[in-house]
Amino acid sequence: MSNLFKCKTLLLAPLIKVAIKHPDFMKSKLFLKAMLVFPAKISKTYDRKISESRENYHAALDQGLTRIFNEPLDILDLCTGTGFAAFKAAEVFPAAMIDAVDHVEEMIKISRMKKEESNIRNIRFKIDNAVNLNYGDSEFDLVLTSNAPVYISEVVRVLRPSGLFLLVYSFGGDAFANAQNSIARYLKKNGIELLEIKSIGNGVYVLGQKQNKEKT
Repeated sequence: MSNLFKCKTLLLAPLIKVAIKHPDFMKSKLFLKAMLVFPAKISKTYDRKISESRENYHAALDQGLTRIFNEPLDILDLCTGTGFAAFKAAEVFPAAMIDAVDHVEEMIKISRMKKEESNIRNIRFKIDNAVNLNYGDSEFDLVLTSNAPVYISEVVRVLRPSGLFLLVYSFGGDAFANAQNSIARYLKKNGIELLEIKSIGNGVYVLGQKQNKEKT
C-alpha cells in the first residue's frame, strides 16, 4: 500500500466517527466551502491521477455495482466529479437513465466533454448540490456516490421505497469494516437497512436499502 493510501486510511477512521456522531458537521460553512474549493482545484488533473495510480482505484465500485439486484431504471450519481462512477454505472445498466450531479462547475464541464467523446448516451450531467437536491421525493431506484461526503437525508428522500443506496470509497476499507455496527445503526436511524459492507483491495462498498414504511 502506498504512503498516500496509508494516510487516507488513517484519516478516514476518525472522519467516519465524526460523520456518524455529528452529521451536521458536513453542512457547516467551513466544510461546504472546502468541498467547493478543493474539487475545483483538482478537476483538471483528477482523471490523470486516477489513471496513474498504482492502486486498483475502481475495484470496490466494480464489485459494488454487481451487487445491485433491483434492475434500476432511474439512477442518481451524487458528487459525480468527472463522471467516473456514472460511466461505470452506464455500462452496467444500459437500460437505465443516470442523472450525475456535482456542485462544482469545472467538474461538470469535464464530465460533459468526456460524454461527448464517448458512445454512452444514458447519462445526464447536471450542476446540483447533494446537500439540497433539485429533485422530488422518491424519484430513483438507485442512488450511488463514490469518494464523497454523504448527506443521508437527501439520499433517503429521493430514493423510492425499497430503493438501493451504494456508497463506495477507493480507500479506507478497514476503517469502514471496523465501524460496521455504528454505520448500520446510523443508516437504520435514517431509514436505510444495511445489506452489506465489503472491503475490496484498499477500498470498500456499502450497500443499503430504503426501508419500506408501508410494510413496517
